[in-house]
Amino acid sequence: MAIQLRNGRPDGGHLVMSRFALIAVTALVALLTLPSLALARPRLDGFERSVLRQVNQARAAQGLSKLSASRPLSRAADTHSGDMLRSDFFDHASSDGTPFDRRVRRYADVGMVGETLASLPRRRGGAATIVQMWLDSPPHRAIVLHVDFERIGIGRRWGTLGATPNAVVTADFAS
Repeated sequence: MAIQLRNGRPDGGHLVMSRFALIAVTALVALLTLPSLALARPRLDGFERSVLRQVNQARAAQGLSKLSASRPLSRAADTHSGDMLRSDFFDHASSDGTPFDRRVRRYADVGMVGETLASLPRRRGGAATIVQMWLDSPPHRAIVLHVDFERIGIGRRWGTLGATPNAVVTADFAS
């Protein structure tokens, strides 16, 4: 590393380096203390917020705590919904065969995970319909109402599944 001299004197150069080092360390500390973008509040659209409200209402009716929205989980869910539409399949495993739990853990440092999926033809219902579908299915109900889950990520994408235009919704849950 070259040291720039100030006024031809080495001590002036050290002063420049010391100030640079102080600024660099200060900037690094500031960056490390800011909330990470991955931990920041997710930007759910209106539909996804409605799904979260419906899920939390169902949980409250059972005496369970509300789930918090998670940006990393929402990224995992959104990516999976997009993958299903691009690759024209509907399953918890990714198009490359990756199990859902491994896929979700690529996005978020989580303990226990769960996932629910829904696919609805356009204009065949909203968030309440999807959450009710999950609650009417015993395995999905167990995930939505699991006492240990604290966070949720929701991703909805529009596209064609099979030959039908659909909304595909993935919800990833984590402890």
